[in-house]
Amino acid sequence: MLAALPALSAVPNTAQAGAPTAAQAGPVVNIAILDFRPNNVSAGDAAVVSDFVRSAFVKSGVYIVVDKAGMEQLLAEQAFQQTGCTDSDCAVKLGKLLNVQKMVVGNYSMAGSVRFLTASLVDVETGRIERTGKVKGFEAGNIDEVADDVARQLTGGAAETRADEAARRKAQAAEEKARLKAEREAEEASRPADSRVTRGRIGVGLNFPGLGLRALVGNSWMIEGWGQYEKEGQAYGGRLYLYVFPGSRVYPYLGAGGGYARYQGEGLNADGYLGEAFAGLEYFLWRKLSLQFDFGPAQVGLKEGAVSATGIRFVVNFGLTVYF
Repeated sequence: MLAALPALSAVPNTAQAGAPTAAQAGPVVNIAILDFRPNNVSAGDAAVVSDFVRSAFVKSGVYIVVDKAGMEQLLAEQAFQQTGCTDSDCAVKLGKLLNVQKMVVGNYSMAGSVRFLTASLVDVETGRIERTGKVKGFEAGNIDEVADDVARQLTGGAAETRADEAARRKAQAAEEKARLKAEREAEEASRPADSRVTRGRIGVGLNFPGLGLRALVGNSWMIEGWGQYEKEGQAYGGRLYLYVFPGSRVYPYLGAGGGYARYQGEGLNADGYLGEAFAGLEYFLWRKLSLQFDFGPAQVGLKEGAVSATGIRFVVNFGLTVYF
């Protein structure tokens, strides 16, 4: 009876979108995908799942997929029922009847609330199951993704399953995130702080011979309160800095300041004011550690009783600041 059957060319197949392209190597292989056997689900649902799997095989372009309508017509002419055909022996018989080289058979099942889709790719000539595919725990609304997953498993065109692909993408995203974080941390570690990086940060400085407390309040501005103590005098005051022409490590600045001064020595016990203008450089030894040097004229006015003295002197300042 098999010899009298028409050739497969008489059976309509799916659109050529599923045919192998010229770039694909190997002979053309025809395949038929039977309706999956329902198990604790409706036959209609199983037929819908089967249609999605057929579409996934067509999309893969690995095989020539026999059209469902043509397949059913031919089987009806031969009075062969495909319902319940899930084992390799039955698949071989149907495959020979349809004149195809490969067959796909399977089950669509539900256990409790968990869905299962299992399928086997059978070689018609040898009767050997070449590959199996399985997806479980999916939602009915994701059946298109599940069908693509099963088709990938059976064709071998993309060995990873849907879960594998999601895990791979998640791992790649985590790896990329870690790489970017490491690059940012390395850049931060090697980059010196400047008025933009440390905006609003507090700095504690050591100057000779005293202490300073400074705060960056903008991209280019900094304020500082300072105090100095020597055996012959003390001074307290404030400073305002303006950073100009910032570089990679060296930051020139201009500034002005003023405060209170007291002098005790050479028979004098005088106090008064001081005002200064200065120019200097801040060099960052490390991201949060800088060395400052500045100089400029200072106006000093001291008074003891009815005696007063004023004068201008050049003042040189050194400082080391740690930022927080």
